[in-house]
Amino acid sequence: MSMRTDNGKILLSSGTNEVEFMEFYLAGVSYGINVSKVIRVVSLSETQINSVPEVPPAILGVIYDQGKPLKLLDLKQALKLEPKPDSTMRQLIVIARFNKETVGFLIDGIQKIHRTTWDQFQPMTSAIQGGGYTTGTIQYEDRIILILDVERLMLDFSSHKPTAELSAPPEPSLKEKRNTKCIVYAEDSKMIRKITSDIMTASGYTNLKVFENGQDALEYIAHTSEEAHKEGRHLHDYIDLIVTDIEMPKLDGLTLCKRVKTEIQDDHIPAVVVYSSLINEEMSRKCRTVGADAQLSKPHGEEIVAIIDKLCFNN
Repeated sequence: MSMRTDNGKILLSSGTNEVEFMEFYLAGVSYGINVSKVIRVVSLSETQINSVPEVPPAILGVIYDQGKPLKLLDLKQALKLEPKPDSTMRQLIVIARFNKETVGFLIDGIQKIHRTTWDQFQPMTSAIQGGGYTTGTIQYEDRIILILDVERLMLDFSSHKPTAELSAPPEPSLKEKRNTKCIVYAEDSKMIRKITSDIMTASGYTNLKVFENGQDALEYIAHTSEEAHKEGRHLHDYIDLIVTDIEMPKLDGLTLCKRVKTEIQDDHIPAVVVYSSLINEEMSRKCRTVGADAQLSKPHGEEIVAIIDKLCFNN
C-alpha cells in the first residue's frame, strides 16, 4: 500500500493550507499521521523482524525495507496503551520518513485518509499535552483523531538528542553583527521552538519574534509591513528573515511563505527559510514553488545559523 503516486509526487498542491492525515488504530483509539511522512504500509505477517540487544522494549528490532535496515517501533508500547483483544490479529507497519530518517511504526490497522485544512486542526494546550506524544486533534464525523507527534516520539527513542549547544562560541564582532538582524520564527513544537531559539540566541540572533503558528506570524508580518509603509520605509527595514516550520495549526509554513511572497505589497520582501522534518527532494521543490529562499531538514541547529548568515549577509 502506497501513500504516494508511483513517481513519488505528493498529491496536494503547494501553499493551499491543505493537509492529508492517515487515520490508524492503536488499541481501539484513532490516531493520525501526516501523509507526507508516509512512504508505504506493509503487513507485519510478511515482515521479518531481527532482534536487537539492549534497546527499549518498544523497539521491536530491525526490519528491512527495499534492502535497507530500519528500526521498528511498537507504538502501543511507546505510548503505554493497553492492547485490546484481537487487536494484534492483522497488524500493519507504517514505513515513514522524516528528519532524514526512515522508521517503521507497528499499528493495529488503518481506517482511511482524510483531507482537511490546517485551520481545522485543534492544537493541544500545554496543560493537556504535558509529556505526551500528540500535537492536536482533528474531528471527522463522530470521531476525534489524535495527531501523533512522531518527531518528538523518535527523539525520545533516539541516542542522538538535539541540543542548543554550539560547537564553538562565535566571535564577539560576529555576535554583534547578528544582533542587528530581526528574525521572525514560526514553529508549533514547544521543544523544537526552544532548542532552535536558544541556538539562534547563543549565536547572536537575539532579536527574535517567535510564533506558535503561521497565522499569527503572517498577521505580525502584515501589520509590520503596514506600519513600515506609513513611515515611508520597507518591510525589510524591520524584518530581515523568516524561518518557518511546515506543519502548523491555523496556517502551514508553505502557505505562510506563499502569502508573504505574493500578498505583501513591498519591493523588499524578507527571505524565507523553511525548516521542517518533511524536507526531501519533492518537498524542496514545493518550497521553491511557493518562493522559499532556502529549506533545511530539522533539527540541524548550527546549519540553520549558517543559512541565516548566508541570506542575511551574503545577499
